[in-house]
Amino acid sequence: MEYIARHYHMDVALAWALRLEGKTDQEKFKELGWGLRTWDQWNFNECDERFGDDWPGRIPAQLVAHTLFYFTKPGDLVLDPMAGGGVVSDVCVVFERKCQSFDMATRDNRPEIQYHHWNTQDDDWPITKRPDLIFFDPPYFSKKKKDFEKKTDGKAPPISSYTKEQYEKFFESFFILAHKNTGEMTTIAFLNADWHDFESTPASEEKPEESITIFDYHRILTKTGWKVTRRIECPLSSERLSGNQVQKMQDKRILGTVGRTLLIAKRS
Repeated sequence: MEYIARHYHMDVALAWALRLEGKTDQEKFKELGWGLRTWDQWNFNECDERFGDDWPGRIPAQLVAHTLFYFTKPGDLVLDPMAGGGVVSDVCVVFERKCQSFDMATRDNRPEIQYHHWNTQDDDWPITKRPDLIFFDPPYFSKKKKDFEKKTDGKAPPISSYTKEQYEKFFESFFILAHKNTGEMTTIAFLNADWHDFESTPASEEKPEESITIFDYHRILTKTGWKVTRRIECPLSSERLSGNQVQKMQDKRILGTVGRTLLIAKRS
C-alpha cells in the first residue's frame, strides 16, 4: 500500500480508504490488522505509522477507530478541535466519517487542517453544521510544552503554556461553547491523563493543588452541561522510559504516570 500511495502521489491513508471503500467497519478493522476491542480498556502501545504525521503527543489510530466504531456511524460529522498530526482526519477518511479539523499549526501537506485559535471568550465557533462527535485530544497540561511551542506560528501560545488556572478555565469555556453549538445527540470523546510533577517529586510529597487529574476534567464537564457516560482506559506505553530513568525514579520514590483516559460525555 505504501508503494501504491507513492506511485499515485497520494497519502497512505487515502490509498487505504480507496481499497476499503464499501466494506463494513468490522471488515476494515480486520483488513488493517487491528483487533477490535470489546471491553472498555484499549491498550495500544504503538502508533500506526500509516495514519497521521510524526507529532508531539501523537495518538494511536486504533484508539480513534474504536471511538468511531462505538460512538458514530458512517457519514457522521466529527469535529477535531486540536488536530495536531492529523490522525483523526486520516482515520475518518478510511472509516467514511466526515471530519472538520482545526489547529494553530497548519502546513501544506495537510490542507484539511484549518487554522483556528480557540479564543473561547469571543464565542467563535468555526463550523456551521452541528457535529455528531467531538474528538478532543488536547495537550496534557505542560507535558511536551516546548515541542508544542515549536509547532505554533507564534500568534498565540498553545494551551500547554498556560498556568493551571488558565488551563482549567480554557476547558470550562470550551465545553460551554461546545454545549451552545451542538445538538442533543452530540458526544464528546475527551482524551487526557493525570498530570503530576512526578519528574522531580517523590510520591509522598506531591501537592494535590498542583496536580490536574481525570477527576478534574470530569468535574468541569459536569459543571458545563455534559454528562459523562463512559470512562475508557487507554494506557500509555511504559516502554518510553529508559532503564536509567526508571532507576532514578525508583531511587527517589517517584511514581510515574502511564494512565490515560477517554471520557465519553453527552449533552445534559
